[in-house]
Amino acid sequence: MLQYHHSRSLEHVVYGIVTQSRNQTNCELGAEFEAAYRWLENEVGFYPLFLSAGTTEEDIRMTGYQNQWRRILSEGPNGKEYRKKGNFPNDVLFSFGDIDGVFMDYDYWDVALNASHKDYRMTNHEKRLIFKPSWPKSKWLGKARNDQHSVQLVTPELYLPDAKRIRVRNKSTKSFLETMGFNDVEVKRIKVEH
Repeated sequence: MLQYHHSRSLEHVVYGIVTQSRNQTNCELGAEFEAAYRWLENEVGFYPLFLSAGTTEEDIRMTGYQNQWRRILSEGPNGKEYRKKGNFPNDVLFSFGDIDGVFMDYDYWDVALNASHKDYRMTNHEKRLIFKPSWPKSKWLGKARNDQHSVQLVTPELYLPDAKRIRVRNKSTKSFLETMGFNDVEVKRIKVEH
């Protein structure tokens, strides 16, 4: 059963081990999250590489894979901002059967993301909400089954060739990954929610 999912830009795919670099985080997510990532690094002992946990399409949506088809970038008082033709991302979704790492409650991750006002000094109660240290793996996977889009896992690295399923946006990306040595690559779009 494929329970762990990670999406990354094609330009950051290698046939081997990947880690999350600070430079990559700043480019993709914005510098405003860097302090929360450093807090998390101090808590778990490594700079985090994020995966969603669960078996449904809703769980996969947590990776952001579907956003590469998003045409509307923002809506505001001045109208909608559209992605320009030819300026779409090319992301790859890797799905795994089992990964070692630290589970986190996605619903409480925003407590850390929004903790700049207190210099990321989290209380023990807040940490327990996020990490639930008394929970065994089975309880985390049960939460993922019963409450979709609610569990994430952080790990220090991933060996991408261990992926049991790989999804891409088009046939040329599929062919490119296959020439790199990847197997089980499929072209699969996930509908964008509005």
